[in-house]
Amino acid sequence: MTNIASIAKLGEPNAELAAYIEAHPQVKANWDDVDTLRSTRNELEQQGIAALGPPPPGVEESFTKIQMRDGSDSELKIFKPAQPPASGSPLVVLVFGGGFVIGSNGQLTAVSRALCQMFAATVVNISYRLAPDHQFPTGVNDAWDSLQWIAANASSLGADPSQGFVLGGVSAGANISAVIAQKSVDESISPPLTGVWLVVPYVFGSKENIPAHYRDQWFSREQNKDAPGLDGDAMTAIETHLKADYNSEWFTPYNAKVPHKGLPPTCIYANGMDPLRDDALIHEQVLREHGVKTKLFTWPGLPHAHFAFFPTLKCSQEALGDIFQGFGWLLSKDTASQDIPDAVQAPSSG
Repeated sequence: MTNIASIAKLGEPNAELAAYIEAHPQVKANWDDVDTLRSTRNELEQQGIAALGPPPPGVEESFTKIQMRDGSDSELKIFKPAQPPASGSPLVVLVFGGGFVIGSNGQLTAVSRALCQMFAATVVNISYRLAPDHQFPTGVNDAWDSLQWIAANASSLGADPSQGFVLGGVSAGANISAVIAQKSVDESISPPLTGVWLVVPYVFGSKENIPAHYRDQWFSREQNKDAPGLDGDAMTAIETHLKADYNSEWFTPYNAKVPHKGLPPTCIYANGMDPLRDDALIHEQVLREHGVKTKLFTWPGLPHAHFAFFPTLKCSQEALGDIFQGFGWLLSKDTASQDIPDAVQAPSSG
């Protein structure tokens, strides 16, 4: 039986973070002003990519356009080893975060380069159209169309999914990943996914989405409504922009006809001081209840995607170790902190 008090304790502020915020007061983001927020975040993202410099030796980067169901083009950013291993290059598909409102396929460049270096993986960062310009379910439909194309064209991308086929994302990207992972099982996508990577996922729109016996564990929205970064006001704005149908299978896998059965091993991460904390914690329990192999990482006292917004902190650097350890678990490869390339910087998110 999960102890409610122990869950609540996860929301107590981390001392390192608290000291940092006291010394560096945070400016609250205005999620109602989408144009300004996008401009600011896009500029930061481009600065981060520029700071990374060119791809490291042995990593090739390229872009390609693919067609969505409505005839529009969507861009993939592809990372692959210059010299793939004789055994074949595993395939990793990543979905960026940003509250379904901001972000691009460049957001996870540092992580993608590191995965290519560490695991000789071919990594594909997808695009999807953003709300409120393109409301639900346009973005998740784009992601599903992209995953199907990638699965069908894995060999032309230089990947061998028999060595691993992992789908994952951060925040909103984790929501999309959870939904299309379920869809991939429902539709028997071939080749099948071998792993799912969900970092601080947005899973539930309301208590009605949650199995009844877990609903008392879903209180982080209220407990962490004043957290730095993603707070209650941001959650309200995001939900207003997206206008999701909480009863749709395209919003949460819990609306699928037969949810959770047959999913591959899933790695989940939860921030303790995050409005979305309990989405992650409950989802991990439900998957285990349905026989899915899981690995859970919790970051007590830290806000949503702290590794992205406070990258200089020791706790953020430690989180990067957890991120790559999770990929190692999904790809059946041992990893250690010293294996992480020096050039890796924390991915931005939202």
